[in-house]
Amino acid sequence: MKRRVVSLFSGAGGMDFGSHAAGFNTVMALDNFAASTETFKQHFPETDVITQDIYTFNSSKKNPYPSAEVLTGGYPCQSFSMGGLRDPANDDRSNLFLGFADAVNKIKPRVFIAENVSGLAKLQNGEWFKKQLHVYTHELGVKYRVYWKTLNAADYGVPQMRKRVIIVGVRSDVDGDFEFPEQTHTKSEWAKKKKLLPYTSHGEAIKHLPPHPSGEYYERPHDPEGNFSWYFMSRNRRHRWDKPAFTVVANFRHVTLHPASPVMELEWSNLADGWKQKWRFTDEYDHLEFGAAFPRLDPPRRLSWREAAAIQTFPAHFNPTGDLAKKFEQIGNAVPPLLMQKIMEQVKILL
Repeated sequence: MKRRVVSLFSGAGGMDFGSHAAGFNTVMALDNFAASTETFKQHFPETDVITQDIYTFNSSKKNPYPSAEVLTGGYPCQSFSMGGLRDPANDDRSNLFLGFADAVNKIKPRVFIAENVSGLAKLQNGEWFKKQLHVYTHELGVKYRVYWKTLNAADYGVPQMRKRVIIVGVRSDVDGDFEFPEQTHTKSEWAKKKKLLPYTSHGEAIKHLPPHPSGEYYERPHDPEGNFSWYFMSRNRRHRWDKPAFTVVANFRHVTLHPASPVMELEWSNLADGWKQKWRFTDEYDHLEFGAAFPRLDPPRRLSWREAAAIQTFPAHFNPTGDLAKKFEQIGNAVPPLLMQKIMEQVKILL
């Protein structure tokens, strides 16, 4: 019998694709973003999917949740993200974890798993992170042993450098300690020495997809600045074919470049004056050393949504609903399914 999962802030189902791959079953999913819940319904037709904010749902009745052994949730992270305003005190999303904690009290799962950006543990000397840990360890109606760790998805075979804080609570009557999955991948130059696999190449992960997927990536038509704004060109947006990708982001304007685009080089830098830089494209295409069959992308382009989904390790049949911006928002906000699978396999040992 498969263990039951309730998924909050479920998005397009990144955590749930991973949970199902590990042998669990999501019985209920909740999110306030209609495009995400529509995507979820299409890929998990047997799950009860609800479009509503968590506070309204929690107050709808004494206990609106089904029974479940596991509760998961990746509550919004924009107020803690390096790419956001980083002003959690003035952002209502900063306290959404309290809605998650209320759900823990109502469901009383044997295990809960919360995910957030790595900046959560660092921002304002970690005060917001400590606040969350205090609630989970001291203010719940049932006692939980709480474990946390910052994981890099690339360390587990995901073709992307993506660091996230994972918080795991184990109900006090459950025997055994939770152990985070052991690292399986590392930098290629360290792999043999550490007896690990080299990081997964994001070029290899997407080379089967078409080189010119019209309508699947963001462009700036008829803009005098060209296809890439000054802000986009203020940093290196391209990683090598044979390396993991940079973090897949939720904003389709800032998604990084396909590795078959030309190499970028630093034109000038003035970091002392507001972190200003300017990068430019060269005539070099170093992907040909690793993916010679893939054509040179001239002009260069951003990753397509299908490529971003593959880098996130969504299954090949994954197709998010909505326009291009909403597709990228769902993909970029997701927990990589492969990373979640590794975590849930460790949870399975306890259950």
